[in-house]
Amino acid sequence: MKTKSFKPKIESVYQIQGFVKKKISTFNSNENKLLKIDLLIEEIVLNIVKYGCKGIENSIIDITIETSDGNVILEISDNGVAFNPLDQEEPDIEAGLDKRRPGGLGIFLVKQIAKEIQYVRQDNKNIIRLCLDL
Repeated sequence: MKTKSFKPKIESVYQIQGFVKKKISTFNSNENKLLKIDLLIEEIVLNIVKYGCKGIENSIIDITIETSDGNVILEISDNGVAFNPLDQEEPDIEAGLDKRRPGGLGIFLVKQIAKEIQYVRQDNKNIIRLCLDL
């Protein structure tokens, strides 16, 4: 298990993606799966940066990675505003663009990519735990 902390900045998205790629590079994961993991990280971390930790002093994003049985367990935690992505209403992806409510597609994509998602609010932190197939 490896944990690293990052400042909630847009630039951190790329740093976190690099950190995760380096950790899982020993697996024979195909490029398509790596791109999906990059997308998942981008969606979650950008939401944290733009909404969760905005204006909160000393905010931090912690990334923990562990591997088990061909899976990556990725834990993303932040000390921002409480937000459970699993409680969000699913977007109507069948509706035309002019009929859709804004937002929600990022969380929808994360749910499509991850094998399993868990959320808990603990010690004033949002903790999202994702199981990803390699």
